[in-house]
Amino acid sequence: MLRAASSSCWGLGLCLLAATAQAAPAPAPAPRAAAARVKLDRVVAVVNEEVVLQSELRRATDRHPMLREALSQLPANAPQSAIDEQRKEVEALVLDELIHLVLVRAEAVRFDIKVTDAEVQAALANIAAQNNLTVEDLRKQVDDSREFDSWAEYTGELKDQILALRVSQTLATWSVSEAQIREYYRKMTKDESAKVSLEQFAFVPKSNDPADRDRAFAAAQAAGRRLREGEKGETLAAELGRTEDYLRTVGRGDIAPTLEDAVFAAKPGAVVGPLASGQGYVVYHVIEQLASAALGYEQAKDRIRDQLENEAYFKAEQELRAQLRAKAHVDVRL
Repeated sequence: MLRAASSSCWGLGLCLLAATAQAAPAPAPAPRAAAARVKLDRVVAVVNEEVVLQSELRRATDRHPMLREALSQLPANAPQSAIDEQRKEVEALVLDELIHLVLVRAEAVRFDIKVTDAEVQAALANIAAQNNLTVEDLRKQVDDSREFDSWAEYTGELKDQILALRVSQTLATWSVSEAQIREYYRKMTKDESAKVSLEQFAFVPKSNDPADRDRAFAAAQAAGRRLREGEKGETLAAELGRTEDYLRTVGRGDIAPTLEDAVFAAKPGAVVGPLASGQGYVVYHVIEQLASAALGYEQAKDRIRDQLENEAYFKAEQELRAQLRAKAHVDVRL
């Protein structure tokens, strides 16, 4: 089963054009012989006041990576009916992309979003470099492949793809918070993350009255001072009546981020706090830092952020597509 072409193919990765550069010497497989009867052009979709023609759809389908992938999955002796069925399925998906492109162009005009010639030239240079080519080599491969009627058609399609990306980046909204990154890291390293063995002493005020909070803070300060002076945690725990719950081993995500950062940064034997917690104040005596086989949070967070932002962008871009389609008049005549 084929999947609908994603934004990575028609926007972020420009994979349709990159694939052309990579496979240019071999034209895209033609489902029917060139000698087949030529049909008159016809309208396959009406999008608001614009039309998509059968000839546009045919050209876009012929050179789309999805068609190559679909035909490559067929056996060498596949009957024409199987080839036609695969092409029909791909055509429906490609038509959705062409419809989306019409809607994107309209939004670009509405919000004055443009793509300059310099941006197109930069994209061409990038595609060529990715395929170890010069731009002139790329142009020659495009011409030799016969997948495009001209170099101008190739660069025009590239410009459309950049425009679609620009519109999505401008109109789609997405974000990734530090909390989401931490939660992802916690789940990713749940069984292998670093942990800290410690003694924990919490001091909760009797009420939110400032005097009660001051007394709780003073008690936390006194406990921290006694621990720094060398008093054993078990002695302090016995005095406070917390002989069972003061010993803890915490991993990433087990305590609030500000508390987590403080205890994971501390060396064994260090006393951390008093720190404000959700209910009052807390003092930690770090016993041992238990190493992890996983990357540390600081090392991994940028990579996680990139992954989560890509996922969030894809979701937002799909939602934008649905919104544009919902408010448009689209008549498919495939």
